[in-house]
Amino acid sequence: MTSVFTVTEQHQAQLYALLTANGHDVLEHTPGFLGSTLTRSDDGRHVVHHARWSDDGALAAMLASPAARASIAASRLLAEVQVFRSHDVQAFEAS
Repeated sequence: MTSVFTVTEQHQAQLYALLTANGHDVLEHTPGFLGSTLTRSDDGRHVVHHARWSDDGALAAMLASPAARASIAASRLLAEVQVFRSHDVQAFEAS
């Protein structure tokens, strides 16, 4: 799942910190979570979060949890968000 957050420059750092804390406090302890990346744009207007899940059920369970719902609500106070379901993710690493 990929989420693209659009923020004002004054809220980018706050949103990034919120999503980082959510990753440590919620995602890392959720069954079926495989990993994620969180990126801030240089223009101060976007944060992109790409999360990988073992299956749709694990994602649905996380989204239904009270901690996730609270984090989602808090992030929506700071930013507009577009969520894209994604499959067949290919990661590339330097050799």
